[in-house]
Amino acid sequence: MRRAMCGLMIIFIAVICVGCSGSIELGESTWIPMSAQNASGDEVLLNEVYNNNYTNYQGSLIFHSDGTFSFWMSPGDPSDGTHSGTYKLEGDKINVLFDDDTQSQFDVKKSGDSEFIVVTYNGYDVTFERQ
Repeated sequence: MRRAMCGLMIIFIAVICVGCSGSIELGESTWIPMSAQNASGDEVLLNEVYNNNYTNYQGSLIFHSDGTFSFWMSPGDPSDGTHSGTYKLEGDKINVLFDDDTQSQFDVKKSGDSEFIVVTYNGYDVTFERQ
């Protein structure tokens, strides 16, 4: 008697994708403005964004690993609530809540291996690069 053996083959395929969400790691990072566009999409000098009185002012965007951030595009006092707050990274958006309860959203952009953050500020789209 011939015995036929039937085998059951089960194949498990696991795909692990690290960083597939396309989001960036903010952690402890500092970003500085590199360019700006006006509402028409035309490239403008950064001193136009800051107003002529602030031509030497650069600005910065700093993220901390505890979920807080500091945003400096204009002179001011850190205690006024408009320069700091909390953030949550959600895919290609950074939802921010300033300490004065103002909410906003920053866009995450990628170009090749480079990452950028675009912030709308006073009618301008300001592009920040990691320092």
